[in-house]
Amino acid sequence: MEINHGTAVNTEIFKLAPGDMGYVFRHSGLEGNSLSPFRYNAEQVAVNNPSQWFKTLAEKPSFSKISQRLLEPDLKIMYHSGGSAAVEEVYYVFLSVEDASVLAQFTNSQGELVNLYFADWQTYLQWWTDIYSTEGNEDYAQLFADKEDMETLVCALHCVDIYRRAYLESMLDYRMMVDTTISMQDYVQLLKKALASADVRWLLPSLFELTPGLKNASISLKPEHLKKIEEYGFMKSKDTTMLTMDKLAKTMGTEFLMTWMGSVGWQASALINGEERALSQVFMASTAFANHLFSFEAGDGAVYRVHHQASSRAELLKTLQQWKESLHQATRDVPPVQSSPAVRPDKFCVQCGHEIGAGKKFCTRCGTPI
Repeated sequence: MEINHGTAVNTEIFKLAPGDMGYVFRHSGLEGNSLSPFRYNAEQVAVNNPSQWFKTLAEKPSFSKISQRLLEPDLKIMYHSGGSAAVEEVYYVFLSVEDASVLAQFTNSQGELVNLYFADWQTYLQWWTDIYSTEGNEDYAQLFADKEDMETLVCALHCVDIYRRAYLESMLDYRMMVDTTISMQDYVQLLKKALASADVRWLLPSLFELTPGLKNASISLKPEHLKKIEEYGFMKSKDTTMLTMDKLAKTMGTEFLMTWMGSVGWQASALINGEERALSQVFMASTAFANHLFSFEAGDGAVYRVHHQASSRAELLKTLQQWKESLHQATRDVPPVQSSPAVRPDKFCVQCGHEIGAGKKFCTRCGTPI
């Protein structure tokens, strides 16, 4: 995707050639960390010359902060946009816990690195939400009462896609009525087919294809998950073998069929005790009526719980501001791993472990000679 920079207010925009990254290392003096996607390549630097873009960047007062974001970020957000008819793209955003500025980096169709350097998170969010979200409605109802199992969400989105599929089939067959009745066997087979398709024109595959790391989620469908979505109004069972899509599946099916603007999934990672760790995974599907935000909470193994929030753009801005603050807090709250201090044998009794004062020849607790 060629980014529309028209909405980026008070933002530095610059390009780099892929070979320029070695010169960013050399000019900044930074060694880089494992959170950065870039590694120093001495051989490449030896045979290539920096582009004029790099020479211009190196003279900027902001070069030091920009190079720190690129090479030694404290937080990294990997985005994957697409869904519906939108063009797929993967890009990164880099942040520091010590400074408010934000750097977003895209790779354009020529392989060039397009960088947008924002003064702060609020400026970045305003630009980002202008591109990926809609105005939405403030009174859109939440899908779930509380956090739900991943399987409940999978079944719910599958119902939405089934209605979309039935609607399109009715048009192809010149039928005025949309038949949303389906056998349990076909429901399950279509579900498996959808998950295996990687087809982001459909809502359910988009969830897993666009949200980084979510393909590792453990999915284990059980009868209680179908019961849950029946309670929420996505479908109803006629008997043990037949299902029909209910009001909520039809309403959301029409919403996504007619007004789905695209989706974006992202994962935030940080260095925790020197190792990259995923802190949060989020998926957003935007329609003319709401920005459907799904946040995931990993449990034991690859089991996930999911929370849904239907937001207007104004509500989304507040939520993402709080989300970023919680990420920063998470990096501060984790205590560093401390190695056990070396114990000097002449300071502790080998018999009972009691500390022995300087100059003592016997343990004052058990009398063992030193």
